[in-house]
Amino acid sequence: MSDFKGLYNVRDGTENDKSFILATFLRGLYYGDSWFSLIPKDIFMDNYKRLAEAIVTSPNVVVKIACLPDDPDVILGYSILSADYQTIHFVYVKSAWRKNGIAKSLCPKFPTSVTHLTGLGKELMKKFDGCVFNPFKL
Repeated sequence: MSDFKGLYNVRDGTENDKSFILATFLRGLYYGDSWFSLIPKDIFMDNYKRLAEAIVTSPNVVVKIACLPDDPDVILGYSILSADYQTIHFVYVKSAWRKNGIAKSLCPKFPTSVTHLTGLGKELMKKFDGCVFNPFKL
């Protein structure tokens, strides 16, 4: 685990984190993307959950967790990235912890693509030259 300003540590995701990650990933996509929110909520949640689980459990994916230094089970945020750190699938930070550099510390320095076009995904594409929206890079 790495320490950033003493506010939080970053560690690898574990099986114990999976429920929180899936719940916030699904809600974040549904409410964070105008296209997904056009789908009736029950249809989206029932169907996209399978894809979200496949992404999170893929051997080609790494999950990084920002947590409290004295309690690593308290998740402040996380990122879902390709194993080569070129693709950002999703980044989430609890609202009370935003604007502390957590999302930035959970993202690769030079990503080439984002697979989910939420507000943050759009910001990342603008921030990183050459970063493109590629929903097929799963």
